Amino acid sequence: MFCVTYNKTEKLKLTEMPEPEINGDEALLKVDVCGVCGSDLIKVKNNLVPEGTVLGHEVVGTIVKVGSQVKKWTPSQKVVVAHHVPCLNCYFCRSGNYSMCSQFKSTNLIPGGFSEYIRLSRSHLEQTTFLIPKGTVSDHEISLTEPLACCLRAVTRAQVSTSNTVLISGLGSIGIMLGKLCMEKGAYTFGCDLLEERISLAGEMTAIHDGHIANSPDLKSWVLNKTEGIGVDIVFLASGSEKSLKDASELVRSGGKIVVFSSIPKEKGFYNNEIYYRELSILGSYSPSPLSLKEAYQLIITGKIKLKKLITDTVSLKELPKEIEKCFKNKCLKMIVET
Repeated sequence: MFCVTYNKTEKLKLTEMPEPEINGDEALLKVDVCGVCGSDLIKVKNNLVPEGTVLGHEVVGTIVKVGSQVKKWTPSQKVVVAHHVPCLNCYFCRSGNYSMCSQFKSTNLIPGGFSEYIRLSRSHLEQTTFLIPKGTVSDHEISLTEPLACCLRAVTRAQVSTSNTVLISGLGSIGIMLGKLCMEKGAYTFGCDLLEERISLAGEMTAIHDGHIANSPDLKSWVLNKTEGIGVDIVFLASGSEKSLKDASELVRSGGKIVVFSSIPKEKGFYNNEIYYRELSILGSYSPSPLSLKEAYQLIITGKIKLKKLITDTVSLKELPKEIEKCFKNKCLKMIVET
């Protein structure tokens, strides 16, 4: 089968490898589409994975074979699947920190979503595989289940409510999903981004009430003017920019929250004394919970949240090594790979 693997020289390379073999409690999935995640881009750009790694985890596919022990699933069923599976029994899972579970971190789709076929383990079939009823939503849109679930968990952890003002820093696909969820919670939501077209799209998709250019010299005065000189209650960092850390500290109110939802190229942080004297809460949120996966699936499958406009580029698996450059150059909001 064909797949796209990481290669240090070429970044991504079309290669061939054997079709995965399944055990009695597993299933073989024909990948139909797979979204390109920002984490995929970070791993490729910064050489963070071994050569030969197959990335991609936002998968929609069709089951083509099941093991003899599999009863719930049958060939020809179309499903959306997430890649990490918590054990549900360890200290972290019992505490609600599912993404800190060792099993969660070690499980993955084999070999990865940027391939023609993947193997679904028993734990994937039991916890992170969801049936797509015919005639509901497109493969492209439902492939956003896992990233939407990540956003849902972040919004839940931040305890966003109707009394809040929120700033989304970075209006890529993740930022827009965060904004839509905050709006659903009734929060008055602002957004900032370097690109005017992304601010416009966020407004069009009902992800923000108002927006501003992120590198504008009057960003701080704009936010303060909108919040009676106080600053916003919650800032979501979704841009991966070092400057966004400084902006967050300046734009959040004293006693407010900063939710870190992206990594940055270099290790930077917030000043201890500023956190202390201003009583700021700094919260990280990484990956989804089992509940947020189910909620995200329901939101998309029922049409309660519409994300189609996020998808700007659709490419074939064979085109991906070349077309991925659009993502690195910020010329693509969300890319979907079709096999």
